[in-house]
Amino acid sequence: MIPAVPPPGHIRVPVDVKLKRGWRYVPERRVFESGSGESFAPRGLPRTTRIVYKAPALARADEATLSKPEKDLRRYLQVILPPGVAAADYVRLVRAWPSVEEAHVAPQVSLPSPPPRA
Repeated sequence: MIPAVPPPGHIRVPVDVKLKRGWRYVPERRVFESGSGESFAPRGLPRTTRIVYKAPALARADEATLSKPEKDLRRYLQVILPPGVAAADYVRLVRAWPSVEEAHVAPQVSLPSPPPRA
């Protein structure tokens, strides 16, 4: 679907990611870690790509204090690629990571159409 009003050019479409249960991303080390001790460093992404949690406060929280819905929310990340790089070109790579349960191109942001002028 084509947006009614395209967003400003600086807004990029990321790859949305849901981690498998037991995995987390450690931004300081740029690695994924599992509860069983496995670790995985993502490779093959453009140099200035960022991986961020959708709910960073939940990602930093002690998991034992979180409700079941909060534990689920902390599994969601975004892979934000540099300007001019299409998320669709990297979805297959991200899906292949051992820590990823699912990944897809995020929907394109749209602003509402202005009302018709009388």
